[in-house]
Amino acid sequence: MSIDVLQNSIRKFKNPSAVIFAPVYDFLPPLYEKNVIGIGDYCCTLLSGLKNLIPAVRVDFTAFALLGEGGIGQMQRVMRYAKELGYYVILDWMILEKAGASEYRAKQLLCGDDYPCDGITLCGYAGSDCIKPYITAAAEKKQDVFVVLKTANRSGMEIQDLQTGGRLVHMAVADYLNRWGETAMGRCGYSRIAAMAGATNATSLKSLRKKYPKVFLLVDGLDVSGANARNASAAFDQLGHGALCCSGSSILGAWKDHENLDPVAAAVEMAERMKRNITRYLIIL
Repeated sequence: MSIDVLQNSIRKFKNPSAVIFAPVYDFLPPLYEKNVIGIGDYCCTLLSGLKNLIPAVRVDFTAFALLGEGGIGQMQRVMRYAKELGYYVILDWMILEKAGASEYRAKQLLCGDDYPCDGITLCGYAGSDCIKPYITAAAEKKQDVFVVLKTANRSGMEIQDLQTGGRLVHMAVADYLNRWGETAMGRCGYSRIAAMAGATNATSLKSLRKKYPKVFLLVDGLDVSGANARNASAAFDQLGHGALCCSGSSILGAWKDHENLDPVAAAVEMAERMKRNITRYLIIL
């Protein structure tokens, strides 16, 4: 299963981190043309530079779509190149869909060759009829599904931390995932039906890790305000397994704070710093 591939890659690199490719034109260094092809060129160059350091990447569908004409084509180019280089590739598809659309889009995104990925992220608050079609489609190629439980933004708690039936709303979503994942276990001990939670709340990550020991956790927003590696480390088990931490703008835009470095060298330096910060609090066995 893909979840085994991901966990094995993390162990191989001794690095439980991923880069989010959610590009905007402001991230482009001066030497790249300010167009969609320039975005694709820059992303592919970064993939080449990071390939011996980072085990996984996330590619944001919405960010590429908002680049305008040709944006989706460049996203597909980036995804294919990432797969060629051996990355575990996650497609970010956190879009609320109208009733009846999920089954068609799940097959389009996961069952064909247009969007080569090992996993997909989904919004966890649309209900099972919008999530289960993706679980079914992903099963064909043993791909992973990461369902958002708790976001990294501060106001997410206004909804996600409400009490319902003696539990928090995001923990209620986790209960569903845990049940769905019982028949999709990988050899590594984690299910391919995984969860996504923000790096800003260590208490939530600790609770998720303790209550759902077989649910893999995609830890989002390591580079947002209020997040840090110490909080994120709560998502891992005692062997340093079961989680992947994600950062985006701080790596894609690292060249802005290191004008004396080549843009790729600046991104690599930032990615190495991310790895050091995370592994300061855990040992990957």
